[in-house]
Amino acid sequence: MKKSKSLIDEIKLYEKKAKEIEQRAKEKYMEQVSDIKQKLGKASEEASIRAKEVIDNVGSYVKENPQKAAVIGFGVGLGLGLALGLIFKKK
Repeated sequence: MKKSKSLIDEIKLYEKKAKEIEQRAKEKYMEQVSDIKQKLGKASEEASIRAKEVIDNVGSYVKENPQKAAVIGFGVGLGLGLALGLIFKKK
């Protein structure tokens, strides 16, 4: 009878340790998720700022060089149209 009680106590001890390990694992996981969210938020913010800068620079260039901008736009549109035409061309 003493062995079975000792075995039951040992099993309860292992269950308690397993729950503690599980709790620590959950906490570490949540910390990592939080860190990843913060990093993604920061990267998204930086990308947004850079995109706005590029848009502002393009807008300034178009205002300062309207003819060049029109020719560049025409060339890009023509190139994309030809590329898409070749890709989707029916054989």
